[in-house]
Amino acid sequence: MSLPGQIALSSRLRAAFTQSVSPRTSLNSQLSQAIILGGLIGFQALDALTTHLGLALEHEELNHFMAPIMASRGELVAYAVKGTALAVLLAILMLMHRRKPRVWQAYLVAGWLSAAAVVANVVQLLL
Repeated sequence: MSLPGQIALSSRLRAAFTQSVSPRTSLNSQLSQAIILGGLIGFQALDALTTHLGLALEHEELNHFMAPIMASRGELVAYAVKGTALAVLLAILMLMHRRKPRVWQAYLVAGWLSAAAVVANVVQLLL
């Protein structure tokens, strides 16, 4: 014989483990994830382009992590480091996105930071 509290607990546990996701919700989620991923990669590419243009016009590197690498090893090595870091971040996302959906929020923040870097580079180019 089960008590009313046990029935409520078992139904809550069952609902937690068998979440029903409607196809519409899944499609919206996939679309937003694609936009976040595309935005991050797109802004990273724009950042590399605007950085290259700025360095060609003899502006200084604004990224304090990449400036020493560019000064000692060169621009191509810095882009290789940046590309490798982006590939590692994307690999982590692909491995963790099902277990921890909040990872997408971190990538959304990274996309906005990349957009801010592009804006800073464009402002530097215009001044």
